[in-house]
Amino acid sequence: MRNILIVGLLFASFLFVSFFFSLSAEAENIIVYVVPAITDDRILPKSSIPSSYISDTISVKASPGEFEPVSFVIRADQDINSMTIESTNLTGSDGIIPSTDVDIRTVKCWYQGSYNLELGVQGRYLTPELLLKDDSLIKVTGEDWTQWNASNPKGKNYLKLTNESYTDISNNTPQNSDFLMIPISQRPVSDATTLQPVTILKGYNKQFWVTLNVPNNANAGNYSGTITLRTGTEIIRQLQLNLQVLPILLSKPNLEYGLYYRGMITDQGSISSEGKTTAQFTAEIKDMLDHGVTNPNVYSRPNDDVLIEMLTIKNQVGLDNTNLYYLGLDFEDASKFPYYISMTAPYGVTNIYAYGPDEQNINETSSRSKMIAIHNVGGKVMNAQSLSQADSVAEILDLAVVYGDPSEELAAKYHRYGHKIYSYANPQVVPEYPRLFRMNYGLLLWQRNYDGAMDYAYQHSLGDIWNDFDYTGYRDHVFAYPTTNGVIDTIQWEGFREGVDDVRYLTTLQNAIRLAKSQGKDTSEAESWLANLKDSDLTSQDLDAVRLQMINYILSLQNQLNSTTTSTIKRD
Repeated sequence: MRNILIVGLLFASFLFVSFFFSLSAEAENIIVYVVPAITDDRILPKSSIPSSYISDTISVKASPGEFEPVSFVIRADQDINSMTIESTNLTGSDGIIPSTDVDIRTVKCWYQGSYNLELGVQGRYLTPELLLKDDSLIKVTGEDWTQWNASNPKGKNYLKLTNESYTDISNNTPQNSDFLMIPISQRPVSDATTLQPVTILKGYNKQFWVTLNVPNNANAGNYSGTITLRTGTEIIRQLQLNLQVLPILLSKPNLEYGLYYRGMITDQGSISSEGKTTAQFTAEIKDMLDHGVTNPNVYSRPNDDVLIEMLTIKNQVGLDNTNLYYLGLDFEDASKFPYYISMTAPYGVTNIYAYGPDEQNINETSSRSKMIAIHNVGGKVMNAQSLSQADSVAEILDLAVVYGDPSEELAAKYHRYGHKIYSYANPQVVPEYPRLFRMNYGLLLWQRNYDGAMDYAYQHSLGDIWNDFDYTGYRDHVFAYPTTNGVIDTIQWEGFREGVDDVRYLTTLQNAIRLAKSQGKDTSEAESWLANLKDSDLTSQDLDAVRLQMINYILSLQNQLNSTTTSTIKRD
């Protein structure tokens, strides 16, 4: 019996040692970098990455109900074929967060029309942008291009259709239509529902994007799990994923987030920014809500049945219909307001906004008379304006959606009249800069005392929406690319969501300060820090560090309160 035990132990030891050396040998063929997710520093397949990012551990803090991104890069020192990546559940002492809430995608680099903030096509620039489940959905010629800010005239993109064939989406033949609606039957494109195996060539990087969706009912505490990289049955690396679920119930942002949204429900739908099947429309509305947008506008005037269907879907998904930003109603439609007010009220609509002539001067007698007529029948008016245009109508325009760098002085003027001011085109939805969208549509709006944001646009297909080179004017405007049954998100869209979340943490902190002050607590340190942040230059700030400081002050204030009042710092 003793000999059997010895043989068994030796065999087990052999298996362990064999596995260890097999794992170590395979692991030597890759380097893992844990990199910032929301950054404007671009990682290309051949980029050099600082060794300070080398790590096998990913750590993140988030609150219940929050989506929080992290990212890592694998650099292969030999060809890695058909690598699979899976996450375990995240386990803690007080619960489990299922692996289905750990969403892993590849970051796809492909060729786009510019590398800076210009809206027009300037060349062909290799750009990280798409978040894919199936990395082979886009095939790229010229992945070895090393300069993100230099054009590669030979760079090409190809899109995989559902029949596994590829179509060229980078030709520069001008399209005749500003809003090319490609029938779904001609462009059947769909991403996978689960992360597909990935091949990485020797000497290349592959970036991955992990979004943690913390359940609303998750208990506060520390959770951990493992992200496993395999080729076949062999484990080549395991990454530790640590999540701290914060004891914070995030407030809704004290800003309103809308978007210009051109999508309209049609029978056939399309692969474009325009016609949508009910399934496409629903998927896009849910995607907007998941990114913090609660009130996209209705861009044109559908028939009544379609408008009711759209409002119904928005309600079902969870959007707020209180303000109906109805671009299909214009200055000439004052007589129609009572009808639409009555028709939309059952779907939660309280305020209907008509739209003035886009980006035009409305400070003249005819336009003012039309705005007064709309006010007289219970309606409101919104319009996209330049700073000078908006300044001239502050006392009569209910909502100015103002182009460019936000003006604190203009915001104060609108507020004196009880009116609102939103930001757009800072920038428009064109450049692939996540941090820029986070900053400009997050804390910058608070600094300038704006009431919200309504950028242009969730999608605007200029020619083929998947082709950045087939239109002689502007590039396509895309936060999320349309497919037959869903969307493919972009890194700049994830940056926008982080801006919304920054404002949610800010709002939660402001609420905590008010509550603590009402209980006679000392809030001077937090208030002083906020005052300094209000006047700071956000371009030089580490926005992750700012978020962390807001978290620390929220937790400190909660600790000062008794359990009864602590429980009232919650979502509004």
